[in-house]
Amino acid sequence: MTKYIRYLKKLIFIDGIFYMSFLAALIVSICLERTQLIYVLPIVIFTIFLKYISLTKKRANPVFILALFTILISDILSFYSFETCFAWIAVSVSFYMMCCALSLNRYLHKGTLKSVLSFSVIISATLIFYITYAIVDMLMDFLDGFKLFFVFLIAASLITYTITIAIIYIRDNYHNGTILLASGIFTFFQITLIAINEFLYFDKTFTVLIVICHVMAIYLFMNFIAKTEVINPDDAPEKFI
Repeated sequence: MTKYIRYLKKLIFIDGIFYMSFLAALIVSICLERTQLIYVLPIVIFTIFLKYISLTKKRANPVFILALFTILISDILSFYSFETCFAWIAVSVSFYMMCCALSLNRYLHKGTLKSVLSFSVIISATLIFYITYAIVDMLMDFLDGFKLFFVFLIAASLITYTITIAIIYIRDNYHNGTILLASGIFTFFQITLIAINEFLYFDKTFTVLIVICHVMAIYLFMNFIAKTEVINPDDAPEKFI
């Protein structure tokens, strides 16, 4: 009982740091220059890491830990100098999304692959691909070939990541699949807003929205993989939607 109380207090303490650092990041993004986020946003990511370790302990997925470390580097480089470090940022973000997709691999069963041909998944994939294509098409008029290569890299990683989430959600084998879906939506909007904010039209409001989407995407994804047990494939009913 004493251990449980200590564990509960530890989680409450970590949650407190998370909410305070998240609030601080929002205040900085609203009131100060975005370069100042380099001092507060990494703290938010680090508290998410602590929360993940506290929830999973020895069950922690090293791939997701690597993903958190990668996105932390990306955040620091983004606020240090987005233009100068764009190539490294693009590689880091792409690597993060692929690591997240790999972290979800255990939630995909052999039967899941059949749902790729379902109507809902095809429509979702088409919509994701179209929006991504529209953004990339606009960027082609503003960026040179070197930067476009990394834009395509991010776009391919984003499509892979979001389709993976869509398949798990549509299969409806996990009661908290909505959390994962919300994380994917936040990630999609974050990447889209970054492209607009950095290359097409800068606005402070976009920066605030990017911070919100960024933190919520990582936090919700962490909650899903930390709290969701993998079900036995034999217990998962075949669903064609």
